[in-house]
Amino acid sequence: MSEVRSSSIGTVRLPHGAVATLAFVAVMMVSVVTSATSAKGEEPSAPTTTVEQPDMYTAMADIAAAIAAIPAPPPPTTVAPRQVQTRPAVVVDPSDPGVWDALAHCETRGNWATDSVPGFAGGLGFANGTWASNGGTEFADSAADATREQQIEIAQRVLEGSGWGAWPGCSSLLGLR
Repeated sequence: MSEVRSSSIGTVRLPHGAVATLAFVAVMMVSVVTSATSAKGEEPSAPTTTVEQPDMYTAMADIAAAIAAIPAPPPPTTVAPRQVQTRPAVVVDPSDPGVWDALAHCETRGNWATDSVPGFAGGLGFANGTWASNGGTEFADSAADATREQQIEIAQRVLEGSGWGAWPGCSSLLGLR
């Protein structure tokens, strides 16, 4: 790549082909303007000095030689691939009530008696069907009516069957899965 400097736009990096094209267009424009002004056939009003102008092919050959003298850009450098960093495995003891308290805080702000979301109840946001299918109705008809300890017991059953994915957002947020 070559750098082209301009006071109005700063420095622009152009590939060699673009520089060659720009040079060719510039030579062509000078050639056309020179041909147009000399073809008018007007006599100058004041004596002028005749300047020998190079022909277009000589100018193009000079530009091509100058471009050929520009050193080729260095080959791209290779960057070692990034190593994926993995989190260390989180070892959680589901019998630890602190884990369930943290999960309940995330799910329902720690309100073990909530039933504010239709179809979900309790501190861990049990779906009514999940509560019933995991034996929760032996404690209460709704998780919101069961004690914290009873909800934790049912949550441990759900965890055994479904894993932490039963609480996808909060378990991920807490690093449990």
